[in-house]
Amino acid sequence: MKTYRTRLAAILLAAMLLFSACGEKTPAPETNAPETPAVTQAPETEPDTEESEEAETDAPESETEPEPETAEPEETETEAPETLPSSEELLTDPDSDIKEFSDESDTVPVAPPETKPAETEAPEETEPERIYSYLNGYTTTVEERDQRPVAIMLNNMKKSLPQAGLCEGDIYYECAAEGGITRLMMVCEDYENLGTVGSIRSSRDYFVDFLANHDAIYVHAGGSNQAYEKISWRGINNLDGVNMYLPTTFWRDTWRMNNIGYEHSMMANGKSIAEGIAFKKYRTELDANQVPLFRFYDEETDNTPLGSPASHIHMKSTSINTVDFVYNAETKEYLRYQYNGMEHTDATTGEQLSVKNVLILFTEIDLIPGDEAGRLTVGTVGSGQGYYITNGVRKVVNWSRETKTSTLHLEYRSGDELILNCGKTFICVVDDSVAPGIDFEYSWN
Repeated sequence: MKTYRTRLAAILLAAMLLFSACGEKTPAPETNAPETPAVTQAPETEPDTEESEEAETDAPESETEPEPETAEPEETETEAPETLPSSEELLTDPDSDIKEFSDESDTVPVAPPETKPAETEAPEETEPERIYSYLNGYTTTVEERDQRPVAIMLNNMKKSLPQAGLCEGDIYYECAAEGGITRLMMVCEDYENLGTVGSIRSSRDYFVDFLANHDAIYVHAGGSNQAYEKISWRGINNLDGVNMYLPTTFWRDTWRMNNIGYEHSMMANGKSIAEGIAFKKYRTELDANQVPLFRFYDEETDNTPLGSPASHIHMKSTSINTVDFVYNAETKEYLRYQYNGMEHTDATTGEQLSVKNVLILFTEIDLIPGDEAGRLTVGTVGSGQGYYITNGVRKVVNWSRETKTSTLHLEYRSGDELILNCGKTFICVVDDSVAPGIDFEYSWN
């Protein structure tokens, strides 16, 4: 029994010692407490890393998003603007360098003996497939292209308007005459099919110089002394309704003679002009050495050069004549007005003159010293500036001419050759002083 009790006491003591030992070890986790937060912080830092990674991935996205925004302005910048500022293509003080005036004596240029064969062979080798008119640019036949045109002097006094057959021309020249009036010279390719045209008026010597641009047969009714001298001296093929016997070429319109005046009644037509040319036995084929005034784009190309606006050209060309060219966006041509807004119309059809191309060329125009009628002389040799106007815009051009019998040369300020759109062309030859007063975006009052 004692032994049993002794063993029981020993067991109890051992259990107490064991319990005591376990109770001492329970604080151990508390001593390791700092390690636990370290472990729990590790996962907390991982989300921080993920957030930073997301932030980094978001940053490139935010950086790539503006790229389309920056790309759009770049595309806009590369697109050519429709027009340049008005000040870009503007002449306020044209610089004309005139070497010779129209009334001065000139000399006939002598071509080198081999010039003609060389120029007749070269076109055969390099001639483009498209055969086009040298006057209007439209596709035509070789025979029609190589037929000499006629150039008809038209009365442009306000009293004599409207002119018959006005809209049947291909190229028109306008230049001042005495007293502030202007005169027109209409160049026609298909002259044999012209209807009645007139009234036909007298020649001036500078128009004789313009003839050289086309190797044209000249149709007029009288002329100044200077013009007659030049026509005779140069041997110009001409049909004169005043001082030349031509049995069937000209006639006087009775109504015009009775209601407007005798001097405003001279008329002709295509058939009568052709009869006059045959009567005089004039050459009807273009001179093989003739250099065309213009080059043209083909009919499918409607070129709009990068230029300044020209929607309505308003110009006081002389002391008594104001000219307007108003752009029609539907037809892409310019309607012509003169004498302070009067429509420039054809008496036969009632149609208003409309042209695809407008050229304003600046030169020096002066009174001929001692001329009792106050006639003018025009600088036709040398160089100068001007405007080419088409499709609602304008570009500054340079003109130059070596002699009075050579073809005028036209180019842009850059030196690139001027190439025209197909269609009619109106050429205004005006004094340098006209340039500052031209308004290219004029509005009717």
